[in-house]
Parts: sequence; structure tokens; C-alpha cells
Amino acid sequence: MRYYPLFLNLEQQLVVVIGGGPVAERKSAALLKAGACVKVISPRLTPRLTRWKTEGSVEIHARPYRRGDLKGARLAFVATDDAAVNEAVFREAKRRGVLLNRADLSEAGADTGGFIVPASFSKGGIIVAVSTQGKSPALAKVIRNQLKEALPPTVSLLTELLARVKRILVEKKIPVERRKKILTRLAESSLPALYAQGEIDQAEELIVQLSGLQRAEWSLRPESKQKGIG
Repeated sequence: MRYYPLFLNLEQQLVVVIGGGPVAERKSAALLKAGACVKVISPRLTPRLTRWKTEGSVEIHARPYRRGDLKGARLAFVATDDAAVNEAVFREAKRRGVLLNRADLSEAGADTGGFIVPASFSKGGIIVAVSTQGKSPALAKVIRNQLKEALPPTVSLLTELLARVKRILVEKKIPVERRKKILTRLAESSLPALYAQGEIDQAEELIVQLSGLQRAEWSLRPESKQKGIG
């Protein structure tokens, strides 16, 4: 089975989680961080899920799954220890066209209902996701941790800088392909190190050299109020 990697915008989207154990709790926590509207359905809940119910952070139905619970869902997760329930949720998801992640069938080649969740982390505005397509989730986690350690401390600064430069290029109506080339050159340069060391003049000069922008028209200085700086 082959998978297509992508990142989903779940802001204000309904995601249903069937199950109330530790796995369901972890899924719900990650979904809340993504801005999703999370609905949890389970007769038993972890203390954290119970607290979320009291706080109103998550819509919780403290009862068993019922047919029809996936209505309106963008995504769904099923994480129970009841094979019959998992299969019933799987069938409803198929019927409704809802992408489902089925925790009890996470091995490679199994039809989990539409998607698997990679090992991931975020650092300085960068999100990195690693998947072995279900062959070895443990290995994916090891690789994720190695990549997390390998990313330099300046990665957040580089992300911020390139975002600002991109806004300038868009403001000046630089063609898309040229923008890509400029931003790639800057990403591979010493720009973040210069900025981190407070060498603003040198950083701006490097941008001039690699982009062809006129220095007098913009600035990377945080206090600047010039057009295009944000």
C-alpha cells in the first residue's frame, strides 16, 4: 500500500475520535493543537479527557459508539480494544467517505481506513514528519528524534527571515520561479548565522547580492516600519 504525504488544515473542522483511552487522548491533544473541533465518543475516559469535558475543550459523549456518529466528520480515529466496534466504525467511514485512522490495524499493508499518522515534530515554524508507511513505526520515531537533534538552533530564525524576504519579493511582484531560486539560495547561505550574530548590515548586503533587491527599499531590522516588512 502506498501513501501520499500531505499536511491538512483542520482549523474548525470536525474530527471524531472513537475511544477514551491513552491513545485517544494523545490523538485528541494533537488535534486540538491543530485547531480541530474534536468530538470524543467513549463510555470510559482518561482523567485528562474527563477534565477536557468539564472545561468544554472537547465535545465528549460518554457512551458507546453508535451508527451515525461520523456524520459531518472531516476525519475520524478509532482507538478501542473492541474489534467489533472498530470494524463497525470502519464500515461507516467507508460508507460516508470519511478518512479513518484505525489504531488496531497499523501494520504495513493493512487497510486502516484511509490514512496513517507519521512520527512528527515542530521546531521554529518547521514541521517534520517521518513515515515508514506502517512497516516500522518504531524506526520512524527514531529517525524523527535524530532529525530533531540535527536541526540547527537557527532554524526558527531562518524561517522567519525567509518569510519576511518572501513578502518583500511578493510585494515587488517578482515572478514565482525567480522567487523560488532566490529563496533557495538564501536558505543555503550564511544569512541566518549573520542575523543571529547581530550582523544586520552584512545580512542585508547578502540578500542584495543573492536577490538583486535594492537595499534602500526595505530592511530586516525589527523596528523598521517600511513597506513590505510586516
